[in-house]
Amino acid sequence: MRLQKLRPCVRACVAQRSLPAQRPMRVLGLVLKSPKYSKLHHTFIKRNFQTLVSSSWLRNQLAASSKLSSELRLLDASWQSNGQGYQQLYKQAHIPHAVYFDLYKCCTGTKEIPLNLPEPECWTQYIQSLGVSSDTHVVVYDGQNMRLALRTWWLFRLYGHENISVLDGGLIKWADDGYEITVHEPQVEPGNFQCELNKSLVRDYEDMQKNAKTQKEQVVDVREASSFVGGVEETPPESRNGHIPGSLNIPYNLFFNEDMTFKSKEELEDLFEDAGVDLEKPIVSSCLLGITGCAINVASHMFGKKDTALYYGSWNEWRLRADASECETGPPRQRG
Repeated sequence: MRLQKLRPCVRACVAQRSLPAQRPMRVLGLVLKSPKYSKLHHTFIKRNFQTLVSSSWLRNQLAASSKLSSELRLLDASWQSNGQGYQQLYKQAHIPHAVYFDLYKCCTGTKEIPLNLPEPECWTQYIQSLGVSSDTHVVVYDGQNMRLALRTWWLFRLYGHENISVLDGGLIKWADDGYEITVHEPQVEPGNFQCELNKSLVRDYEDMQKNAKTQKEQVVDVREASSFVGGVEETPPESRNGHIPGSLNIPYNLFFNEDMTFKSKEELEDLFEDAGVDLEKPIVSSCLLGITGCAINVASHMFGKKDTALYYGSWNEWRLRADASECETGPPRQRG
């Protein structure tokens, strides 16, 4: 099915956003080597995977094969707050060969952490059902503002799967480039994916409490400046704005061009530098719910920094659990 018929549906999937008009630029991340996997009696060839892949690259990969292959698995991570992402987004329009991925699958949310980490055994079985094996190159996208694809990218890496890329610009860029959109759902054979938690990529509340005192790791928050700065008025914890003491701030929308492709490496480097972030030092990303913060993880990965962690509870957990005195307001501190 061609773009003309489904463009209104695709556009309806886009989350509202306010971005400055900028020169569109599609940039690929650094080529990074995937780890060797030896489980399940397989010896896999070491291959290179990009942090980002372009829509033209993906189209060429899909065109090169007439049928699905376990070597490449395309995941659509589009989501709706009413839990109807599959029915209302994926089933209405997606990229050919894409399988729907539910970011909330196997997760038990709490008031503090609505999007919790998935239970490993459940998640292993779920990812296998999507046709993902340990050597599969996973490419993920969403039909909104990239945030769900970025969280999915981080989640796969957290559970030991380095062979993953983000489709730069997502479904909207794909559609705007005039490539095919479909409603057909592919059938896939189960894969042999195995979960292996990489604890270095995640931080919890206790970790952040310690870091607030030691300041050993740079905490970079991607919420809007007004939410980050906060105010002096008395508010209940669930409405409180501000930030974790010592945090730095780079608002999420600054990472992207108007078409939701990532900005160039030169522009991203300037963003980090202007915010006082040192890419040579440890970084922990944060946001409101542990989703948009993954832009920090992806962007730093493009510079070869593979150990950026995410505080998965982010500001929502911090403001509900920390004392009011531990909720800092005002602009970021100047780091020495």
